[in-house]
Amino acid sequence: GYLNGELNMTGSFDKPILTGEVSAENGAIYVPVFGSKILFPNTVIPVDSSIVRFDKYALRSCNDKPLNINGLIDIRNMTNPYVELNLQGKGVQFVDSKQIRKSQLFGRGYADLNAKVKGKTSALYVDANVSLLSGSNITYVLQEDVSEIVPATNPDMVKFVHFEDSVSEYPDSLLQAEPFGININASITLQQGNIINAYLSPDGKNRVQVQSTGTLNYAQGFSGDPRVTGRLTVENGYVKYSPPLIKEVDFKINEGSYIAFTGNMLNPTLGFSAVEKYKASVSSDGGASHLVDFLITCNVGGTLSQMDVGFDLATNDDLTIQNELQSMTPQQRSAQAMNLMLYGSYSSANSSSMSNNALYSFLNSQINSWAASAIKGVDLSFGINQYDNGSGKGNSTVTSYSYNLSKSLFNDRFKIVVGGNYSTDASAEDNFSDNLISDISIEYLLNSSGSMYARLFRHTGFESILEGEITQTGVGFVIKRKLSTLKHIFKFRKSRRAAARRLAQQQADSIKNASLNLPDTIIQNK
Repeated sequence: GYLNGELNMTGSFDKPILTGEVSAENGAIYVPVFGSKILFPNTVIPVDSSIVRFDKYALRSCNDKPLNINGLIDIRNMTNPYVELNLQGKGVQFVDSKQIRKSQLFGRGYADLNAKVKGKTSALYVDANVSLLSGSNITYVLQEDVSEIVPATNPDMVKFVHFEDSVSEYPDSLLQAEPFGININASITLQQGNIINAYLSPDGKNRVQVQSTGTLNYAQGFSGDPRVTGRLTVENGYVKYSPPLIKEVDFKINEGSYIAFTGNMLNPTLGFSAVEKYKASVSSDGGASHLVDFLITCNVGGTLSQMDVGFDLATNDDLTIQNELQSMTPQQRSAQAMNLMLYGSYSSANSSSMSNNALYSFLNSQINSWAASAIKGVDLSFGINQYDNGSGKGNSTVTSYSYNLSKSLFNDRFKIVVGGNYSTDASAEDNFSDNLISDISIEYLLNSSGSMYARLFRHTGFESILEGEITQTGVGFVIKRKLSTLKHIFKFRKSRRAAARRLAQQQADSIKNASLNLPDTIIQNK
């Protein structure tokens, strides 16, 4: 863009005094890597005796919500200016983009910001409150080639100097900047209803998605030692990862998992629990085999540098297998879970062929990898299993095919999930239409936070070894609230009044903070 204006300079050359005004014309900052932009208004910025004043100077980002700047910058000492600014914004959209090549951040992100910057640039104090709002869905991409982003070496790390060389000595500049120091105290709140994704590879095949709430406090002193405290609680999420040559790992994170920060930002405390459903072929006493739905549980504890990872295994489909698992030690169940993930095999006295299961696990991995790269905009996964179906008429080999498809629409307010399976045995062919779409779920969020939604579902599966295959169809209404007692479950008016009081208090604090105090040098001149 362009910078227009007129300035008059008086005073001495080493201490100039500027008076006039400046304004931006079509000024903007674009950051495609982070999917963000900042638009500068055409508002005139007055400069009075080297004091630059901002009065509701409204920066705008991806939406029309302004980020207002109020305050001043004293540039009479250009080597060490004095800053006193307030930044306030409500519902500012800082990210609005789709993934492009070399994207590091994309999606849509909304935030409330209330920040204060005060002090000289040699000792600057920053206090900020940032809230990531409901409806945000941002994705961080871990680039494959990190060396292209950060240089591997610093050319100024080692510098040779000849101290007797007087030719290369230059006098110090009159505008040589003083050392820059900053003290930061920031509070970052994640509201209910936001989605944070992390692509472990640029193509998104390996990824993590969480819906979390909590507050983190970031502090950094003049020494530059950052500290983070707080806790993020995961309400929903999943992890998808495709190890080489084996089946894709698809864990659903249990509600209540958390990440706790106690100081070191790069070494938080972990408390994660996740479950994956896995089908495997298990032989019965009569020689025939059948598919069993196993539940693999992954528990992660400890810290990030010293993680404590454990696995457990259970099933609700086969009472005999469940009793057998309960009789095992935790170490034995962990070994069985690892065998299922690595080889697709349940290793018991009546286990099925390991080679066939490993082959189909590899085939599943390749098909899902192709689907992730070729089909964009939907979450689609496939499964293939094979087992021997024995009966009085003889043995036959049965192949089972399954799929699961999910899609979110209207800014994640509407979500549909469809799943089904097909088997080559005769009984499944008779019920082909029922099995093709055996699971369907439609959810609609009634508010942006996701604490209230309606759900329509149809599910077909095995309830237990006694019940057999059953079909469940219904409509549900779900509401989530944090309550101190059960009697407050329907007291919405009280919470609304409390929110109104908090809003009025915040507005009063904003008006009070808007009365900025000028530095001592300015008061003395007056």
